[in-house]
Amino acid sequence: MFFKGNTVFSKCSSPRLVVLLSSLAWSWPLQVGAFDATKLEDFKITNVCKYCDLTDAPMSGRDMRGADLQNANLSGAKLDKANMAERPMEKRTLVTNFEDANLRRTDFTGANLHLANFTNAYLREANLSGADLSDAVLSKANLKGALLVGTNLKGAKMDDVKLDDTKFCKTVMPDGTMNDSGC
Repeated sequence: MFFKGNTVFSKCSSPRLVVLLSSLAWSWPLQVGAFDATKLEDFKITNVCKYCDLTDAPMSGRDMRGADLQNANLSGAKLDKANMAERPMEKRTLVTNFEDANLRRTDFTGANLHLANFTNAYLREANLSGADLSDAVLSKANLKGALLVGTNLKGAKMDDVKLDDTKFCKTVMPDGTMNDSGC
């Protein structure tokens, strides 16, 4: 068997082998770039997914209060209407941790992110429309091109945040003022 361009040629007498190898060659590239379903199931059980890849993972509407997603890759993940606020515990309160996470193009539409930690997170082109980010920590986060339409940022810590091309419309800013500059 040998390859020339995209064509498979066979010198063997078994056409079944050619068909098998051809089907394997065509199915392999389709799996590239998808999230690891095992990691997602583990996260659903433990609420911890440090340094894991959940690219494009469907997690809309889930209760993920106090989740630890430090250094995780959630680019393109669907987290709309998810509850990622703090989780009160007996002796302390766990805040959802997105520190150093890749959240590019992640959909947080309508999500509860009260007190969440986004320190140094990459939120470029993320959709945070209608999200509650009150009292969240966004220090050194990259929000370039993000959508903050109807977003609540009251009390959020936003030191050294990159906001180039960020769209503000009906956005409650950390000091409680309304920002309609992008309407």
